[in-house]
Amino acid sequence: MLSEQGKLPRLPIPTLSQTIERYLESISPLVGNDKDALTTTTRKAQEFLKVGERLQQRLKSYDATQENSWLEKWWLELAYLSWREGLCINSNYWLAVADDPRAYELAAASIQLLPSDEGFNMGRVWDSGEYGEFQVRRAVRFIQRTLDFKELVDTDRLPVDRTRAGPLCMSQYKCIFGMTRIPRMGCDELRQDEATTQSHTILVIVQDQIYAVEVYDSAGRRKPNGDLETELHAVIADVVMRAGQSELDAPVTVLTAGHRDRWAAAYAKLEQQPRNRTTLNKIQESLFAVSLDTTFSDPLGSINAHQENTKSHGTQIGHNRWYDKCANYVVDRNGAVGYIGEHSPCDALIPAIMIEYVSKAVAQEPIERGVLIPQTPDYKTRVRRLRFTVDDEVQGMIREAKAEVERTSRASCSRQIRFETYGSDWIKKTAGIGPDALAQVALQLTYYRVHGALAPVYETASTRQFLHGRTETVRSLTPQVAQCVYTMCDATTTPRDRYTALVRAATKHQEMLRTASAGQGVDRHIFGLRMAYNRLDPLPSESAMTDHEKRAIEEFFEDPILARSTTFQLSTSGLFPSRYLTHTGFGCVAPERAYGINYIIESNRIKFGVEGKTADVGNGTDVELFETTLRQTLIELKLVCEQAGTSEVASTSSTGTPADPAPTGTQAKKVVVRFRSTGNAPILKKSVYKISSAQRFQALIVFLRKELGYKASEPLFVYVNSAFSPAPDEIVFNLARCFGLDGQLTINYATTPAWG
Repeated sequence: MLSEQGKLPRLPIPTLSQTIERYLESISPLVGNDKDALTTTTRKAQEFLKVGERLQQRLKSYDATQENSWLEKWWLELAYLSWREGLCINSNYWLAVADDPRAYELAAASIQLLPSDEGFNMGRVWDSGEYGEFQVRRAVRFIQRTLDFKELVDTDRLPVDRTRAGPLCMSQYKCIFGMTRIPRMGCDELRQDEATTQSHTILVIVQDQIYAVEVYDSAGRRKPNGDLETELHAVIADVVMRAGQSELDAPVTVLTAGHRDRWAAAYAKLEQQPRNRTTLNKIQESLFAVSLDTTFSDPLGSINAHQENTKSHGTQIGHNRWYDKCANYVVDRNGAVGYIGEHSPCDALIPAIMIEYVSKAVAQEPIERGVLIPQTPDYKTRVRRLRFTVDDEVQGMIREAKAEVERTSRASCSRQIRFETYGSDWIKKTAGIGPDALAQVALQLTYYRVHGALAPVYETASTRQFLHGRTETVRSLTPQVAQCVYTMCDATTTPRDRYTALVRAATKHQEMLRTASAGQGVDRHIFGLRMAYNRLDPLPSESAMTDHEKRAIEEFFEDPILARSTTFQLSTSGLFPSRYLTHTGFGCVAPERAYGINYIIESNRIKFGVEGKTADVGNGTDVELFETTLRQTLIELKLVCEQAGTSEVASTSSTGTPADPAPTGTQAKKVVVRFRSTGNAPILKKSVYKISSAQRFQALIVFLRKELGYKASEPLFVYVNSAFSPAPDEIVFNLARCFGLDGQLTINYATTPAWG
């Protein structure tokens, strides 16, 4: 696994002139027509360029003193460990895993949500007040396969990750297990050492009660499934018994979800007591955590309810998790598995790779009711409850943390947007552009349509081609993307105009992504220069800094345009195509009109995990409207590519031959159209018709009104595929070619607005 670490280059330091040039290019879409602001910012940047070389030299000198890179320690401290807001939603990411279709003895709501119910798509979380056999058995499978992965890491048998550019740094895989964040006033710490990584125990958390469960015996042998199932059942039985006798300890777990300085104060007080010190040490010396919840999703299999429960617990917000652990599985009453990760030691990509490996392995192990599980003969459980002694002051802190986390959760709206019309296959073969580029254009265009403004964008670029590389910012709002947005929103432009703008935006985006991945981005370098000014001593060869130089440096760092360009209202990150990850999410980073978006582009669909604040807290943030608009935008982009006849701009279609034009006159064929009523709209006696493909969509609307007996003044809303309403002059042939399924074009109609 680490065999090629020695071949990896160090993270480079870009040239000062290159960074300033790219920075100025990146801000032009945000400044727009404000020439005075652009002139002022350009002057500040050029003045900084004249005097900033001394900071560049300090940074280079500092790099020579660091074991791995100039960025690593500063980034860990400033981007993560100094962050004082609570980890729940604000910092920890959350992942949801596909359900097992063979699950049995499932809990279900007494009154279940139906497809006709308003909240069906979002789902809801119920508390069953009980635990299930399948839940325990699936939890054990995930524990075992995670230990398999750990052993691959420990023995360096994990294959080296590679791209076409070469091997990638594998150091972050070493940061998953036995890693815990420790709260300290002002700046937290991380603990990982031999005692934590070679531990034989994991944490099991049930109703906020914490247990150390041995997964290896005293000889270091892995315990079989049956032994671990017995252990988990014993933990549950112990908690249920103590709950019945009102003997549960205070929910210290909630403190890990809330403000870091409050948790640091409580931690300092807790560790003064010997039993608490022992408990905290045992928590840190566990490999990872497993939370067993009594909650479940309604409707069964609801991804939105599942991810809501994973991120913060659906009914007792912030409870039953240890947010400081790098790895914390969450298993609900029906065996639905999620994962929350503390972000500071490694980026979400690394645990996601592990979870894909683990989930695939678990899916290949049928869990069958009534089948005996291998177990050590006469096995005796070794349940160890980790206790806290809590005084009134800490109890008060727990109440404060609980109230805070509940406010955070109420202000957060997250959902899964699953777009099934196309994926990477169509984007590459027919649209002729990079899938990630199309996703970024779609997100920016959606934001513009929802909020009437362009958004500064953070997109994650991996710098793992360098030693201990993590991430760089792709400033995805380029002048070309901005122009594409404006072109798409201009009713006077043609499909070819729009497609040409899309191709230019995508080409520029690919260039930006390559540049950032090569360590030549803007944001990490400016961060390093700022640190060189604030923290590094002048070099012996430096002349004294003049007042003019100091003023030029500070004016650049304090420029409102620089601050605005890093207030990322779209914080985005893409993951690899995944069969088993059904939702991936993280919180937005800007306070107003902002969204945190993780997406997975598969061959035939795109999955978006979106988080934003409620409209009152986020000053107009609207996740529901964002979803509707995003779906419509993605379909519109497809239509643009198809209408443009991509062969005219990108030379050929996916088959290597020019795209066929829409038929006219006697060439026109019939299109099968199926009409489906929505809501209280009347149902047609006959729902399937054949219509000339040369007709425009307006003719189809006129025909539908005639069949329904509706006058032109009566409201009628008409959609394609329950998704969007085409322009009246759209050709039916194009709609059928792009959006027809199984030889039919589905037309939905309603008397009130139903979709975007």
